[in-house]
Amino acid sequence: MSDTPDSMMRGLQSSLAAVYIALVGACEHLPVPITLPTGVVHSSELMDAVRRVSEISEEQPMPEEQQAMLYTGSIMWLAAADLYGMLKHTDYVATRAEGALGILLVAGDSIGDLSTWLANNES
Repeated sequence: MSDTPDSMMRGLQSSLAAVYIALVGACEHLPVPITLPTGVVHSSELMDAVRRVSEISEEQPMPEEQQAMLYTGSIMWLAAADLYGMLKHTDYVATRAEGALGILLVAGDSIGDLSTWLANNES
């Protein structure tokens, strides 16, 4: 990729935010809603909240496939956030940034599929 490190980091940060916002929306519509932090929040609080979502995903009263979508979206977001943190605090590695963006695609797809299922199954 020909993107500069600064451009890639901005894109990664934007993608992390977009996928997190999608996760917030999905969690609000779960059979047992989960409220995630929004607004100005420290990254460690976000990480803890998303980690908790992954830990309790199988407790949601919905089919296993949808539980897996919630779990996958959560852990993939966490993995991408970890890579972003590594990139911010160590030397920039293009493949690490590209990998994080790829991971966010998986997270976004899982959360999107879950959101579609939730919309189609609202009571």
